[in-house]
Amino acid sequence: MVARRYRVLLWLGPLLFVNWLMLILVKPDGGGVSTEAIRLGFFFGSMFSQTTLAAAWAAFGPGALAWRIPLSLIWVSILVIAIAFNIGVNGGPPLDFAALLGGCLFGQWFLLQFPFWGLVLRLGLRLQHMDDSPQDIKLRELQFGIRQLIIITAIVGVVLGIGRFAVTTWGGRFGSNGAEPIVLFGFLAVASIVQSVPLLLATLMRRMVIPGVLVALALIVAVTVCEVPLLASIVGGSGAQTTHFIAINGLAAAAILSVVLVVRLNGYYLARHRTGTTEVKP
Repeated sequence: MVARRYRVLLWLGPLLFVNWLMLILVKPDGGGVSTEAIRLGFFFGSMFSQTTLAAAWAAFGPGALAWRIPLSLIWVSILVIAIAFNIGVNGGPPLDFAALLGGCLFGQWFLLQFPFWGLVLRLGLRLQHMDDSPQDIKLRELQFGIRQLIIITAIVGVVLGIGRFAVTTWGGRFGSNGAEPIVLFGFLAVASIVQSVPLLLATLMRRMVIPGVLVALALIVAVTVCEVPLLASIVGGSGAQTTHFIAINGLAAAAILSVVLVVRLNGYYLARHRTGTTEVKP
């Protein structure tokens, strides 16, 4: 009989495998505007959301750190391989495109380590199973709650404002110099980081999950509303590109929720561990 803390693998394994297979087979472009938006939304949303999940696993666990980091990088590598296979199957752009997206995904993984490890070192956050919770530690000491989430969301808002200023100042200049794809994918990766971190943390809270998720979804809506005109000003956006960006944000959020809810429903949540409290075995 599989221990309860390992049952999550029975759900996540097939879910991720099907997602990787679809990344290989789904043709991102083609069809009408709405169909193309859904395809592009799934393609890019899956890549950016899975990279966020891989980065979060590397920082929060469970499992030994010596295994988490290399396996999470392998996870991102599988995404890059899926992109390369997709180009081969569907006759897409040159393989240089896969290298560009691969660099974007690994850059996203690397940048996410800073906020995630900041939370680990500052708040003592780690992913914990309900069976591992020691009885002699008070819930208040363990809980990562709505107050911490709102603080993190406010910090994300400040970062978003700084990023918006930087993109407004220099983004158009790079786009006019022929670096439009780099600007575009960098823009999408940063937007994914900004919106996915609060959503991931909110879904893994032990208490008040629904209010937390609503706060995170409100941030995603705000990011989308603010960034659509900014994207249009940089890369000459059209109505179709606006629809694509909305679809990418929406489906990336759906991908984060689908995976993290599986983890959450299998008994895992984010716990805070302070110095001097009873240690919890991994």
